[in-house]
Amino acid sequence: MSYLLTLLSTLALLVAAIAPAAVGATEPTGSNLLFVPPVSDAAAERIATGTSCIALHRIRSTRIIAGEGIVYQMTGHKALINRPRHGGARLARHQILITRTSGSWLCAGDIVHLADSLPGITTGAIALGHFEAYHPAPTR
Repeated sequence: MSYLLTLLSTLALLVAAIAPAAVGATEPTGSNLLFVPPVSDAAAERIATGTSCIALHRIRSTRIIAGEGIVYQMTGHKALINRPRHGGARLARHQILITRTSGSWLCAGDIVHLADSLPGITTGAIALGHFEAYHPAPTR
């Protein structure tokens, strides 16, 4: 949640800095008011259902869904999917995930390296996105 607040605060500061210059208005001297634009209901729901970080000790297994994301099976029969910000198209079922973290959390923005399972050669890297609840489609 702090990640989201930081992003919103940064966006608000940028808008406040650019908006007066764009419309030719002048900012009152000594003003410490901050404009925060409203968030749509759809965006608020997406924010509420996603999370930025997960605890490493709660991860039981991972599974790659080719071209889409990484499914993290958590304790308590909960599954989360991470659709990478960049490089998601590189994901293939046969790859191995190499994750290096400096703490006990895996967070959005962390880099995960990919390696081929047979030769073990590193084939690329992806930047993780937000973690969302995963509900697999029913099989027919």
